[in-house]
Amino acid sequence: MDKLTNEQFKAQIDRWQLLAAQANITLPGGDALPDKFYHVLLGVGYSTFKKMLSGQDSIRPIQPYTAKHVRVLNKLDANTFLDELRLTIPEYLNIYKK
Repeated sequence: MDKLTNEQFKAQIDRWQLLAAQANITLPGGDALPDKFYHVLLGVGYSTFKKMLSGQDSIRPIQPYTAKHVRVLNKLDANTFLDELRLTIPEYLNIYKK
């Protein structure tokens, strides 16, 4: 079974943020991809995503299916992963930039 702590999950999002920044992957206006972008990439609700990152009383444990998704994304070569980020931007914009 796949396991991922909330601290590991947050560190993973930070690593993905760094990869995106190093590859100059931004939103159309030039803004960096926000943390909430990654809930779209992972296919989890934003409220759940916030609780997985929060580290507060309402913290939500990382489910095995989310941990598995993170593991699979990490197995992608860098170019394929960055392509997935680029492919997710329109979906993110469709949700948040109406």
